[in-house]
Amino acid sequence: MSLFFHNSLMFPTIIFSGLLIIVLFYWLCAAFGLLDIDVFNIDTEFDAGIDATGFAGWLTKLGLAGIPVTIIVTLFTLFGWVISYFSVHIFIRFIDTDLLRYLVSFAVFAITLFISLHLTALCLKPVRKKLISLNKPKTVQQLIGKYATVRSGAVTEQNGEALLEDGGAGLILQIRAPSSEQLKRGDRVVIISYDAASHSYQVVSENEFRHG
Repeated sequence: MSLFFHNSLMFPTIIFSGLLIIVLFYWLCAAFGLLDIDVFNIDTEFDAGIDATGFAGWLTKLGLAGIPVTIIVTLFTLFGWVISYFSVHIFIRFIDTDLLRYLVSFAVFAITLFISLHLTALCLKPVRKKLISLNKPKTVQQLIGKYATVRSGAVTEQNGEALLEDGGAGLILQIRAPSSEQLKRGDRVVIISYDAASHSYQVVSENEFRHG
């Protein structure tokens, strides 16, 4: 066990060990509905003719544009951790000279980044279209008429929150309703309109929607 921790805390494995802890914490939060799966997404789409650079540009060139970045980072971290760990275990830890060991470690780190990203792209390629379709943002129009559950203590003309189940972690929406509705936590509501000025949704109770 001590050898495992020793390898995990040596460079370059320690970089991926830290990322792995962050990734595990994220998925635990997502499992409990505290975070959405695409909360850290970035725009990886580029107009034709633009020479994309940087990490996002690399994702696009590898065919990963549109896939949730959280999924990409998870696989990338797992591949990176495995490759760097066994690199340390097999030969880096046996290099006695500090300078030589760090030079070799930096070289392994650079190679690991390259291999991990390409392995990630290779693994996600068969399910890319499916992941992109699941990752399409929901428009305001798509949410009109949907049912949600009040999660705030009450709903007024100024405040209120509701959870809309979308098959994933769910969407937390800012909602508004007349005080006469007397909506409370746990009540089912229906979204009837969107107010761009306040970035909130007007709702009515499920009962009023069905019988009103």
